[in-house]
Amino acid sequence: MTDVPGPLARLRAQLAGPRGVRRVDALLSAPDPEAAIAALGVSELFELVTAVGFDDAAELVHLATPEQFRGCLDLDVWDRDRPRLELALPWLATLIDAGFEKVGQVWAGLDSEWRALFIKRNSRRIWDLTLGEEPDATTDLPLYFTVDRFFTLELDGDEDTTRLVRQLIDDLYRADGDLARHTIMAARSESFTELEEDCLRWRTGRLADLGFVDYYDALELFRPLEPEAVKIGEGTEDRFGQVIDTDASALNLPAVIAEHVVARSFLARAWARLGDEAEETRLETALMLVVNKLLAAARTRPGDQDSLRAGADYATSTISLGLEVVARGEIDRAAAALRSVSLGRLFRLGYTVGAKLARLAHNLAPRALTAGEPVTAVIAALTQPRPWFPGSFDEPARPGLRPFGSQTDVRRVAELLAGLTLRIAVVESLGVNLLAMSQLPEPRPDLDDHARTAVARVIAGGELTPRALSHDELVAVRGTLDHGRLPAAARARAQSAVMGRLDGARIQAGGTQLLDLIDGWLTEVEAIARAIEPAKIDARFVGGVLVETVGARA
Repeated sequence: MTDVPGPLARLRAQLAGPRGVRRVDALLSAPDPEAAIAALGVSELFELVTAVGFDDAAELVHLATPEQFRGCLDLDVWDRDRPRLELALPWLATLIDAGFEKVGQVWAGLDSEWRALFIKRNSRRIWDLTLGEEPDATTDLPLYFTVDRFFTLELDGDEDTTRLVRQLIDDLYRADGDLARHTIMAARSESFTELEEDCLRWRTGRLADLGFVDYYDALELFRPLEPEAVKIGEGTEDRFGQVIDTDASALNLPAVIAEHVVARSFLARAWARLGDEAEETRLETALMLVVNKLLAAARTRPGDQDSLRAGADYATSTISLGLEVVARGEIDRAAAALRSVSLGRLFRLGYTVGAKLARLAHNLAPRALTAGEPVTAVIAALTQPRPWFPGSFDEPARPGLRPFGSQTDVRRVAELLAGLTLRIAVVESLGVNLLAMSQLPEPRPDLDDHARTAVARVIAGGELTPRALSHDELVAVRGTLDHGRLPAAARARAQSAVMGRLDGARIQAGGTQLLDLIDGWLTEVEAIARAIEPAKIDARFVGGVLVETVGARA
């Protein structure tokens, strides 16, 4: 039986298709290259140009529509709310190579405020010769006289920028003299502040359609949402009407996002069950909006491809986790959830699960400084501004951090934190002030040294206290070994002492976790005792327990 081609198959086909320069060549070799390029979303076009560079993407830029060109400038030529017009220079240089007709066509499609701001930023002064103004002949900067002799511009910039501005204005006069004059007049009369504010307002509106909302609005993604508040069939699925924007409704996700959809096992399997082209387009649009909101929340440049890749990773991982939680791990339920629950709500649900672990980690962190690995790595990852999963806790281990992506991730970290909570509870029940211990200079005792010391003293016949062991107590522990093993009676005595201490402190520790923890300490004490030479014990060479520093004895 042949599988029905579904959305995931389409994404895989997209990823298997030509990439980079090969993708550019394929577009330019199409029967109608201009139509093929016009069908690209702005993000896809921008991704191609930045991936291959302006030299290899020149023809792509030449055939781009004015709206696409404007969208690329929206993505690339800003740093938060400040325009970085120097980043527009390679775009405009490539555009100029297409000829004055294309320059005029694209320039007319840009915001009038942006046009004026670019000329104003690259001109120190502009004189209107029709009003009898005279240019300053003493200036050291190059003067440019427009072909109609209406204006003189004192150009400000390096040689390459000055040359580009000259060529741009020349081409504008050839294409549309009125447009050129309007641009220069606006640059002369408007203030930098007003132009920048107007440019930002228009750009913000367009990017909002793509999900690049205001920073504070984007933080909505991180508002807690409990699992019981999300229901399959609730009818909150993302709906966009016919078209919300050329880019947002484009047929292809940017490759860096499509890669992460395919890579997420649970999300990918649920996505593949949809088998509906309309659902495919809707979900791709919704996912793009979530990624863009993440970039807005991180206050990164929308056109930064590294940020886009990181946002795609975080979005797909967190959505996949939220989807797995609401679907209880069942793929058919997950597919139904994709059809009826917004991706933003699934993201919030997944994030909330990780945030709960982060809150616990923040509470435990001050008392877990000496807990050792992998606790140290997990606590450090969870106490970042947003919770992460440490790669060193993966199997196999890998460097760096990654987002939580599955309930398996959550379960492993939750079990580790539960174990850490129990370790801390036992040690503090022994009277150890872990907060004070954390302030001591290195070397400090490890967290479990206190517990192992206490159970070792019980084995030696003493009380359950974390006070450093004496020489005689170490010898006594060594003497209890039977063929290198602690007898069952000694283990039971230590186990009973620890559990009794917790009961006395009214600390509840159900299940087998406490028994496993005590058993682990006893096994470690057993190994320590085997390594002891009763005739010569030196505290400097006994690790894992606290030992009185009275020097070696014979």
